[in-house]
Amino acid sequence: MTLTHKTLTFAGILLCSMGLPRVSYGITGCNNSYLTGAYNIQVSSANVTSLLNTLNSSGSTGSTGGGTTATTTNPGGFGNNPNSLTGKVPGLGRFFFDGNGAIIGTVPGSTVNSTVGSYTVNNDCTATMKLNSGETFNAILAQSGGQVLFIESDSTGGGAVGQMNRASSACFPSGTAQSFAFSFFGAQPMPATSGSGTATTGPAFQPASAVGSITLDGINSFALSEWVYSSGSVKPVNATGTYTVGTNCNLQLTFTQPSGSTTSALPAGVRGLLVSSTMGLLVVQTDQVPTDIVTGELIAQ
Repeated sequence: MTLTHKTLTFAGILLCSMGLPRVSYGITGCNNSYLTGAYNIQVSSANVTSLLNTLNSSGSTGSTGGGTTATTTNPGGFGNNPNSLTGKVPGLGRFFFDGNGAIIGTVPGSTVNSTVGSYTVNNDCTATMKLNSGETFNAILAQSGGQVLFIESDSTGGGAVGQMNRASSACFPSGTAQSFAFSFFGAQPMPATSGSGTATTGPAFQPASAVGSITLDGINSFALSEWVYSSGSVKPVNATGTYTVGTNCNLQLTFTQPSGSTTSALPAGVRGLLVSSTMGLLVVQTDQVPTDIVTGELIAQ
């Protein structure tokens, strides 16, 4: 074969290859069985939604286009849901996915389980979910269904986003001491203040953030040590109290009087869902309003 023949042959192969379909490297092979087991769910955007609802309901963010500003209702759907296996917890939920397209929760006020929604996992590892209360979601599976990221797609959810983590059957052995590092960040509303004229200014917000550790003694007492942003600066806070861990791995802290600080530096409530003995999801109620929450995480030390 001459050099010219070789050149023409190579050019022909190149042209033919350019006409072939492109190879897709997307993940495939998923189905409903990829979502099987109990999932702890955190609505990551809960704080932003609460902030926007406060602003919108105050009328301080009017529209120049003549339209109205909607208030998001039940953002995230899975959070603060009475059908959750943990009961209503703002920003958090726990549901069982049966591997066949049914979402299982509980009948409010009882221990009776019931089907509260449905889901479909597609071959490309995307998914759709729907609760019987009307909320719908688009989702992406990761880690073979061990973790799921979702966005609420119905008109009432405001595009709330969150994550689902497949939970282990046991949180950690009963009677075992355990320590978790934690962090959270968000915005906390401040009381509205009157202006110099007849008008009243809209609600103001301040950062709500902290990083620290929680030590559980394995019985019912805890010790908390944190650096918290409060009144314009970061302050150390130490506190103690009691805790409970429910059968569905839901953690709740009850504070006593803190030492070395004031009660204003402590949150009104701390709730968590333990995904396993090594990590968990955290929601902190920043004041006495149940919907004023920020989300964070727990990591075993």
